[in-house]
Amino acid sequence: MKLFKTVITCVFASFLSFQVQAQLPDGALAPDWTATDIEGVEHNLYSYLDSGYAVILDFTATWCGPCWTYHNSGIFEEIYNNYGPNGTNEVRIFFIESDDNTTDDDLHGIGASTWGDWTEGVEYPIIDNGGFIFSDYQNTYYPTIYTICPNRLLNQIGQASYDIHVNYLQSLDCAAASMPSDASIISYTGSTRSCPGEPSPLSVRLMNNGTEPMTSCTFEATTLFGAELLTYEWTGNLDTYEIEEVQLGDAIFATTSIFFVDIISEDGNTENNSVSATMNLSSQTATSLVRVQLTTDETPGDNSWSITDASGVEVEGVAFGDMTEANTAYTWWVSLPATGCYGFDLFDLSGNGGNLACDLSTFNDDLQNINTIFTASNSGAWSNLNKGFLVNAVNTDVQEFDGSSEPILLHPNPATNRVVLNALNPSCHLLQVHHVSGALAKEWVNPSIPTSGGLNIDVSDLASGIYVISGHSSTSKQSARLIVR
Repeated sequence: MKLFKTVITCVFASFLSFQVQAQLPDGALAPDWTATDIEGVEHNLYSYLDSGYAVILDFTATWCGPCWTYHNSGIFEEIYNNYGPNGTNEVRIFFIESDDNTTDDDLHGIGASTWGDWTEGVEYPIIDNGGFIFSDYQNTYYPTIYTICPNRLLNQIGQASYDIHVNYLQSLDCAAASMPSDASIISYTGSTRSCPGEPSPLSVRLMNNGTEPMTSCTFEATTLFGAELLTYEWTGNLDTYEIEEVQLGDAIFATTSIFFVDIISEDGNTENNSVSATMNLSSQTATSLVRVQLTTDETPGDNSWSITDASGVEVEGVAFGDMTEANTAYTWWVSLPATGCYGFDLFDLSGNGGNLACDLSTFNDDLQNINTIFTASNSGAWSNLNKGFLVNAVNTDVQEFDGSSEPILLHPNPATNRVVLNALNPSCHLLQVHHVSGALAKEWVNPSIPTSGGLNIDVSDLASGIYVISGHSSTSKQSARLIVR
């Protein structure tokens, strides 16, 4: 088994990506950890960072060929000699063997799953059985190499040259706090999708990179050509390296465009006071009733979809693994809660897109398709396809009735397992459920209608879709439209 792992390193690394979340992005807060190296010395990440050191983490497996090649380049030994405890004493480096199935023999080059002796000539600490750290960092492949700066933010530098590593370590982005006043924008976190005339919420992550508490600063958002979108006066209390997500307010965009958020108040370091983002303006219009159709390929668990509102909050979606049948058509009907700007995202874990087909369409009250918002079919390699759309009309009548009698009232609607029918005529002798296509799905002859409360019926055996429930008596026919998810 160990030898097999060595042969198909790339395949194994890909498999990992199907099982875990995406890697922590650059600028993310590094999770703290405490571990003991092979010499019996205990190390704590935050203790080193709080002492002003930058820390390099080299996540490795003894069977990983690319890891071995980079390991033998001597780059980390050179960095450690020049900038470690025996050099300028600015940096700490940790070799983390992250596959807990490997052995100490593998680490020393005498096992069955190794490229050689990983300890030879290494003066910086080696941590074995570091799989828990690998998992905390949501890593998906070997080697994964992070540089973590004293502000606890990480960047994946990767298998870079000596000069690239050193240049980043010596940059102001990775310097320990030294100025009394240093407000820093870490990242943009607000909306990146908007609709014509619709306000879009802007927000950023603010860090105090100064040595003194930060209590105020002024933000300005501008377009690519310098037109002001908004200004915001922030007040608070952030100690050194503390972070706060700041809601700047809403802005209206006339077109898809790049924009900037800057700190414009007095600051000791202006190099970290700006961030850019792109606002994508959506042109597609829709009603609040939309249908998602997806036909899976040979790996249905690799796909998911999500509909989010203007603030990025998921309204409806299907998670990875929820679709289990290969080459199968799935249908979902979604009633969006209000008018406004929404986004549809289709995800693929493997990043190849597969041979799946997907369609997002919108319908009126009469279930007529009035617009196709998004389509995809065998569209090549991709990990995420998305489309924004504006809901400008709410479907108000999902419950219909014929004649002059009162309608059937349904709750809940949409339904998943059971639905309660109220206001059903007590003389109803036939209750039927038809698919919107006209096919009879279920029926009850002489249903027993309670004298109080509603009639509770089971719809768990119905596929997702739109149905019409009809109640027949000698004098009237009642009906209501039911959405099953």
